[in-house]
Amino acid sequence: MPAKAIEVTATVSPRSLGPTPLFAAEAPITCETCHLYRSKPEDVAAAKRALREAGFTVFEEGSSDITLSIGGPARLFAEFFGARLKKQKATMMEGQQVEFLATGEEPAEALLAPPETLRPLIEGAVIARPPELFAASPLPPLAQPDPAAYRYLMLPDEVAVVLRAARVHRLGVTGRNIVVGMIDTGHFRHPWFTWRGYRLLPVLLGPGASDPSQDTNGHGTGESANVFAAAPDVRLRPVKMANDTVGAINTALNSTPKPRILTNSWGYNVDTAGASLPVWLKPLEAAVANAVASGVVVCFAAGNGHFAFPASHPDVIAVGGVHVVYPDLDLEASSYASSFVSSFYPGRRVPDLCGLTGRAVNIGGTKAPSLMLPVQEGAALDGIAPSTGAADDGWGLFSGTSAACPQVAGVCALLLEKDAGLTPAEVKEKLMKAARDVRAGQSRMGDAAGPGPDAATGAGLVDAKWSYLIAMGDITATFLAAPRERQLEMISSGQMPEMPAEFIEDVIETLRSR
Repeated sequence: MPAKAIEVTATVSPRSLGPTPLFAAEAPITCETCHLYRSKPEDVAAAKRALREAGFTVFEEGSSDITLSIGGPARLFAEFFGARLKKQKATMMEGQQVEFLATGEEPAEALLAPPETLRPLIEGAVIARPPELFAASPLPPLAQPDPAAYRYLMLPDEVAVVLRAARVHRLGVTGRNIVVGMIDTGHFRHPWFTWRGYRLLPVLLGPGASDPSQDTNGHGTGESANVFAAAPDVRLRPVKMANDTVGAINTALNSTPKPRILTNSWGYNVDTAGASLPVWLKPLEAAVANAVASGVVVCFAAGNGHFAFPASHPDVIAVGGVHVVYPDLDLEASSYASSFVSSFYPGRRVPDLCGLTGRAVNIGGTKAPSLMLPVQEGAALDGIAPSTGAADDGWGLFSGTSAACPQVAGVCALLLEKDAGLTPAEVKEKLMKAARDVRAGQSRMGDAAGPGPDAATGAGLVDAKWSYLIAMGDITATFLAAPRERQLEMISSGQMPEMPAEFIEDVIETLRSR
């Protein structure tokens, strides 16, 4: 089927191994239960064969043993599933809307049933819907922004300093060779990345996406700079998504080399008070759980006033926002970033911890112009207010939890470089234990920051240096308890570095600055 015929993408669930079909699951699907919704290889193969015979495109890279990603013309979905599709609009970012074809959101409309003969093989399908992006050439200096704005940060150096990542880099820990998958609007090879020698793997296309060399929105390109600010030697794997977020996640997981970390600066504004998880998002819940179960650290932006899912999923690292105030570098909860208690997962609070996000200002709408980020010339975010001087200079001034999330993903890479055996839960625990307390400011929802963990910022601002020291403490304990042969192996591999006097002094200085 030619690509131009793919008007609609959808997620299909083959017959589950467990007693409950994926779309009938009432309990949360987590990394501990996602195996129940996997399918036998022969059932997956038979489902793919039946869908192809019906005329659908099956996106192999976007499929897993839990779900299949398919695409085709609207009329085919109407004929095969009896789907009643209509044009709808979704807001990707403030002032930017996209049109798409989908069913209604009510379960009776959203869940598509296959023909009777295939129901023993295929449990159902849901139409993919576009998520919201939680955002907000020559090198600068650039024009001064609107007077209503505040001092912005330059990447990578200023962000690395505030996150205390620069102090880890000086110890030789830079995230070397850790693969970070970034599911977003794509990636444009801006000169900023080339000049700095950052490692970019080829852009992969999620189901329904096209033009891997282009990022006409600018979101994926700009936010990816935040990963490199925290971990300059990672290998970034951009995955350009369209509407099919489940297929994009699977595309990343099916790639070689497989990412150890997934950073996601998007979500759905659905986890509101009294709500239950919409049936059309059950495959996404399962895809996130499956990624974590396979050992991948998954980070999601908490949103900018959104009640964001999958940020509220208990297996992920939910990233909120902290604003740094110049000139004293005081920290305050970002008035632009979300904080909430999940309705989908009882007791689940968002965020877990924070990266750097601007505070809310009204400049052509509510924005958080905190970071100067590289974008494709003429991209949508190239012309965002406040102006960087021109709408085609290849730079945008924005942030949001979209920026905070890849910063935290970069810090995760620093930990995994030194201890590749860390599980996603252990990485999350170390980051939260090490976070810097934030005691001032309020979130977008009005939650106040205060001493210790709080609703506004979770554990606080991610602290790369302290996270590294905690991880090194665990490695040192393992080293001391290991037999001689294992100790020599840890030293030769660099997992257990030498401890020069300067390192000990740096540890003491870090302790004093806490």
